[in-house]
Amino acid sequence: MDFGVLGPLEVRNDDTVVKLANGRERLVLAVLLLNTGRPVSPENLIDALWDEPPPTAKAQLHNLVSQLRRRLRPDVIVSGPAGYEVRLAAHTLDLQEFRALAARGLRAIDDGDHPRAVAALDEALALWRGPALADLPDKLAAGLREALHDERVEAVEARLGSRLALGAADEVLRELPALIAVHPYRESLYAKQMLALSAVGRRADALACYQRVYRRFADELGVKPGQALRDLEQRILRDEIPAQASVPRQLPPSPDPLTGRDDLLGEILRSANPIALLTGQGGVGKTALALAAAHHLSPSFPGGQLYADLAAGREPPADPHAVAGRFLRALGVDGDRVPEDPDERIALYRSLLAERRVLVVLDNADSEAQVRPLLPGTAECRTLITTRHRLGALVGSARWTVPTLTAVDSLELLGRVAGTGRVAAEAEAATAIAGLCAHLPLALVVAAGRLAAYPQWTLAELRDRLSEERGRLDELRVGDLDVRASLEVSYRTVAAGPRALLRLLGLVQAQDWPAWVAGTLFGGPAARLLADLTDAHLVQPLGRDSLGQERFRLHDLIAGFARERADTEDDADVRAAAVARLLEGWLALAVDADGRISHSLIRESSVDSPAPPPEPAEIVRENPAEWFEAERRGLAAAVYQACHAGDAKTAGRLALRLSGFLWLRSYDEDWADALRHAVSAVRAAGHGELLIRLVDAQFEVAMQRHHYAELPGLADEQQEIAARLGDRPLRVRALRNIGRAALRLDEIEMGIDVLTWAVAAARHPELPPGALGDCVASLGWALREAGDLTRSAALMAEAGDLDRATGQTLRYALRRYHLALALTGLGRTAEARVALTESMEITRDAGDDLGCAYVDQALADVDILDGHFADARRRIDRALDTHRILGDADGEATALRSRGSLAAAEGRFTDAVTAFRGSLAIWRRIGPKTEIDLTEALLEKTLLPVGNERNSALRHPG
Repeated sequence: MDFGVLGPLEVRNDDTVVKLANGRERLVLAVLLLNTGRPVSPENLIDALWDEPPPTAKAQLHNLVSQLRRRLRPDVIVSGPAGYEVRLAAHTLDLQEFRALAARGLRAIDDGDHPRAVAALDEALALWRGPALADLPDKLAAGLREALHDERVEAVEARLGSRLALGAADEVLRELPALIAVHPYRESLYAKQMLALSAVGRRADALACYQRVYRRFADELGVKPGQALRDLEQRILRDEIPAQASVPRQLPPSPDPLTGRDDLLGEILRSANPIALLTGQGGVGKTALALAAAHHLSPSFPGGQLYADLAAGREPPADPHAVAGRFLRALGVDGDRVPEDPDERIALYRSLLAERRVLVVLDNADSEAQVRPLLPGTAECRTLITTRHRLGALVGSARWTVPTLTAVDSLELLGRVAGTGRVAAEAEAATAIAGLCAHLPLALVVAAGRLAAYPQWTLAELRDRLSEERGRLDELRVGDLDVRASLEVSYRTVAAGPRALLRLLGLVQAQDWPAWVAGTLFGGPAARLLADLTDAHLVQPLGRDSLGQERFRLHDLIAGFARERADTEDDADVRAAAVARLLEGWLALAVDADGRISHSLIRESSVDSPAPPPEPAEIVRENPAEWFEAERRGLAAAVYQACHAGDAKTAGRLALRLSGFLWLRSYDEDWADALRHAVSAVRAAGHGELLIRLVDAQFEVAMQRHHYAELPGLADEQQEIAARLGDRPLRVRALRNIGRAALRLDEIEMGIDVLTWAVAAARHPELPPGALGDCVASLGWALREAGDLTRSAALMAEAGDLDRATGQTLRYALRRYHLALALTGLGRTAEARVALTESMEITRDAGDDLGCAYVDQALADVDILDGHFADARRRIDRALDTHRILGDADGEATALRSRGSLAAAEGRFTDAVTAFRGSLAIWRRIGPKTEIDLTEALLEKTLLPVGNERNSALRHPG
């Protein structure tokens, strides 16, 4: 339990306040608490309770103590021959804590350690919550209260004495009048007032103070002041009281309440390290955070607060010895006594700080060499440093990297400046503004400041202004706040080489990139330059990716600034050459990686490619698919960048080389987007052979996305280009796609006819076996759709043999899968299982998760026919999860249909209906009609045992 007497009497049991009944009960507890550890006799308690005790006083006291015991824990109040006693043991009493802290402070004064004395006495006095025993009436508690208040005043006086010793006479003078008003005859308070007035050079006021005291004592008490006060007057008359050294108060005003920095501020304030280093990019709010911390800490540093802007990034940065001279003059050293010798100046500076408890704030530091001379020599002082650099050589300092704000905190900051109602009314635009400001506090304050300055603007209008990348930094300027100027300071802190690299990195359109990109752009070794930019917080390190590559990014505003500088400082041909080197590097790596993964899409024709950058080339050789995964977004950005740079060929080749991986991993939206940009550029440039391959890839992604209406147009464009090029294999491939398009549009007979022509054309001796295999497989698939399972199986077997002969492993796996579907339909489950098992092994080795899900579902159909229901259930659940994760509606509908077939086979007809309805809903959305018809037939067959009608099922498809 926790007991408090330094204020209203308070008892807490954990976090719950214990209510006490009446004044006498409270007085008994108060007397016992003030005598903790000592028994109090019943007679003394009765005397405290009553001026004239009643005959029943002892019985009433017994009842009061019994009531207290019931309210408190049983071990708190004990009784014995000598009376009643409070034993705290594991309980606490604020008075005990106050006395312990006050005693610690007095011991520190005896040792001459005034900073520790002030800290202990401040902590002791902070325990007081008001007048002692404030809720007890004076007639019961006046004597107890007076004794406690005397202890408090003694602690206050001791603290004032230590603050005087530390040079805080001005603070002492501000505090004394209120104390003297309460204790008008306490001579020690007047003595401190006279000493403080003398210390700040107000000798006449100190003597006048003595005269006022003399008259008050004579008029009101009929006595003279004591000998100590009279002696002090004589010392002042003889000018024996030394003037106090100057106490600097140099902190700039505290910033407005910080947003999103509470945790960081708390860590800084709690840190015991004498040096706190705040690093981060320009505009992130390091100075605001440091000043907020400094103002919180300043009461603990009565020797003063020194502040200097070290002007990193400006020419020239501040000379630390000149700063030390300013600090010495602020500490009271006459200008002509400031040493000229730099070493002597720093020695005097540290000597003065050794006698005081001073807080030093070094803002915007440029280097360790600039900071070191200004660091105090003792741990009693504290230094806060802000810098745009890491200053890694300041070993032993506590360091924090100040991040940009979270999205939520960004909106709060916007609301504080521009108005919370205004931000709430246009929440979507406000969120966009925060993102366009890269969540950088300076940019957010500027944006909000502009909104405040132009109340007629909507947030949507400002969002639109900021959306124009070229003019964004122009918009982020209001008054003397300028984001571009802040970035310019950071830019100027690094040497010419890192600045040149930063300008080139601004040309990269990827959100993040591996380290090799910097060297390729720069055209030579760039690791040291990149490290310098990272050290200056101009480039953000993101750590290592899954392949062990170091990754980096530029914040959006820094990237925009870097592009501005590149446009201004670098010739157009320099910029173009750097982008060309980067695109060549991406293309060389993509060519290598694409050649090492197995897929069945059309590939680029043989074209010489430049040698890939050596570091990532090794990764590509070992993990091509994982490299594609890590660089997927960077490669897509490279496609767009090549388009914008007018390099249509590179854009098309990159998109084509990226297609196989995106197909394998079902990144359909990314695939379609990259192809759309590349096809537009390549079509305009007239690269026919590359265009037809890209259009073929577009056909495949349209199939995968169920955009069947697009298929005929894409197939016709392929046929037209192939005819123009006079390329027989490409004409056959176009013919095959015309047939496939017909099938997807439910023109089965036309599809079979076209595919039959395609097979005949593909048997021409000039065509490669792969072309024949594709056409045979497509015809086999068409025949299965038409219900001719026997011919379908034969053609799929032939296609598989052709692919195996040419080493097309993934295509072979696909043929085995389609063969198994036909065999399953024919009831030849043993042969189907063999084909599917072989297909699964190849598909799994290729890392084709989607393909594995299809094979799993097909194996489940075989399990159902063979009566292996538990195995079928596991496979269906696994396949369904994969299809849903990858967003593959075709596969999800197929797996749901298998789930319905399993439920029907097990006699769970209601579950089967639910599954078939789910499958049917998807097929109706994406087609084709053959799948809809098949699922409707299964649903109709299943509804008969549960007594429903087909039309009812179709009207309520679940």
